[in-house]
Amino acid sequence: MALTALWTHGNAVVPESPQQLEKFIQLGFGTDVTSKQGVPKMWFHVPMPTPPLLNGQRPKLKRVALLGKSGDVSSAIRRVHIFDGSDRVQDKGVLISGNNLNFNEGCVVQTGSQPIFKGLGISMFLDASSVPFSYFFAAFGADWE
Repeated sequence: MALTALWTHGNAVVPESPQQLEKFIQLGFGTDVTSKQGVPKMWFHVPMPTPPLLNGQRPKLKRVALLGKSGDVSSAIRRVHIFDGSDRVQDKGVLISGNNLNFNEGCVVQTGSQPIFKGLGISMFLDASSVPFSYFFAAFGADWE
């Protein structure tokens, strides 16, 4: 079956705890975040366009891509949750760090053939171990079959 790709811009990302951010700047080319001192980790969420039907069939999510760039060597996305509406359907341990501003396998999270019926949401756990984190979110993609 042919894949259909849908993307969302990086300035759509939302922090779970905005009061814990030193910097949260939504720009025309993405979102730049830095945590306050003493806040080394936080969840970020992004809604994704979800096709109700493709070629008359319910589509299945094959993979998601998280394009962005770590602001320092310790900041990384370490966990990804895939939501179908309010239901968490996948919980993935990952390590996405460094420069992933262009699509590459280092920013891809495989989801198998996950049915999504109520709308795709992606949650990302950003962790810098013990120091404040810094990260730039550029774009988010989803491949459907």
